[in-house]
Amino acid sequence: MKIKNKLSISLLLIVVFTTIFTQFAFAGSEATCIFLLIEPGSRPNGLGHSYVSIADGGFASWWNPGGLAFQDNSELGLMHSNWFGDIIDDMYYEYLGYSQYFEGIGTVGLNITYMTYGEQEAFDAEGHPLQKFTSYEIAVGGSYGTKLNDNLGVGINLKGVISGLAPLIEELMDAEGTGYTFVVDLGLLKKNFFIPKLDFGVNIQNFGPDMSYANSESKQPMPLNLKLGFSYRILDDKYNKLTVTSDINKMMVNNDPLWKRIFTSWGDDGFKNELDSMIENVGVEYKYYNLISLRVGYVNDVAGHIQGFSFGGGISYEFSKGKDLYFDFALQPAGELTNNNKTFSLGVTF
Repeated sequence: MKIKNKLSISLLLIVVFTTIFTQFAFAGSEATCIFLLIEPGSRPNGLGHSYVSIADGGFASWWNPGGLAFQDNSELGLMHSNWFGDIIDDMYYEYLGYSQYFEGIGTVGLNITYMTYGEQEAFDAEGHPLQKFTSYEIAVGGSYGTKLNDNLGVGINLKGVISGLAPLIEELMDAEGTGYTFVVDLGLLKKNFFIPKLDFGVNIQNFGPDMSYANSESKQPMPLNLKLGFSYRILDDKYNKLTVTSDINKMMVNNDPLWKRIFTSWGDDGFKNELDSMIENVGVEYKYYNLISLRVGYVNDVAGHIQGFSFGGGISYEFSKGKDLYFDFALQPAGELTNNNKTFSLGVTF
């Protein structure tokens, strides 16, 4: 991709980093680091992105750090996706999550989110090639979850964020290229919410100071998001497990100060637009003998123009007592640029 001047840089950011994330278009003009909203884990993706009230395994830190409180083992989870692979062959999303239980203390975790937007080439004003560079964004986090009682867990996930959209351009042309900040996720998970087998989860994601890019006095807000949902275990025995789940997401982004936007973002764009900005997710999972899983979900994102079904499945193998290896796959709706995204997850519990 050629970059000749600051106008071209602006076009690059608009075309590659805003258009690509059309599913977040309702807030894309205000928030930065939208990659923080991409959902990791093929199991939750197969469930239509509805997982905040389940939030277990290696991906719990992202979905709801309160879910870490109910883990009594260690788990490593990995996800890979060639994001928009049908039209962009070198754009990848990677996630690594690890959690470990310590008796009497709780569960601690480590998580890394990496997004690369592919390789581009910079040109000078005369059109001479200068150097190739890769645009990327990365978040590295540490998490902790603990029980307040047998059915209530709380957790926190602190992430450092680097946004290297045009790191080379910053050096060559004194343009805005790299930004740094940190964000916090705060989660709660309540098991048996008023009735047995009904669970409730809530997670406030990406609460933190605005991003400042190099050589620029302007700041952009992070994609502050409220995620809450329920799940109900219709069947929950040794051989058959059937779970239904639902989530709702609300972006809380505007130009007000951080603490104020939590309240003002609910009514500053008209009632209908605020309703349309909420994303609803539902899913159903059937699991046989902790061996084979089948999943289907639905995503209703009116503002982002993503409305469709997701499908997924998984297999699990117990290679030793209390130690499992699992693989999951999901096919999920992707919006106007391509029909779907494919994600693959691998994990081990020990």
